[in-house]
Amino acid sequence: MEADRLNSPHTSAIFIDVLGHQLQFCQDPNSKHLGTTVWDASMVLVKFLERNCRKGRFSPSKLKGKRVIELGAGCGVAGFGMALLGCDVVSTDQTEVLPLLMRNVERNTSRIMQTISDPDSFGSIQAAELDWGNETHIKAVSPPFDYIIGTDVVYAEHLLEPLLQTIIALSGPKTTILVLYPL
Repeated sequence: MEADRLNSPHTSAIFIDVLGHQLQFCQDPNSKHLGTTVWDASMVLVKFLERNCRKGRFSPSKLKGKRVIELGAGCGVAGFGMALLGCDVVSTDQTEVLPLLMRNVERNTSRIMQTISDPDSFGSIQAAELDWGNETHIKAVSPPFDYIIGTDVVYAEHLLEPLLQTIIALSGPKTTILVLYPL
């Protein structure tokens, strides 16, 4: 029995401390859609940001106002890490996952705004539909972005080409791309 695991097939919500805020992410691990579960790599990225936000390229002073797009956001954990550092984030996923993602965005944004001492320190986060390779969806999110993030997005070989096409279409000459995948 793995009592210390955050997720199990019966977990409908998990609480995660993200940069000093306890956030709640609803999930549906029994769904047929992979995006309705909080996966490990999103939590790793948030903890990486937490550990590296005191100075350097991930400090709030450097990230304030930067545009970020989260690909395959699922429950939206990684996007909240960037928004809490001052970024303006568009968390994207497929239509089937959007209701859960939007619920997490609304609930956690409200939670943050009630507890934050300086409202200007929080950037913004919104949910949008984005099917990889769909030019209409790509245009609708207004590229280019300063950062493109994705956690646990590489799970099927046939999706690699549309993912790469989407990353290129969302990028500009100074875009930083962070894709995390556990081995």
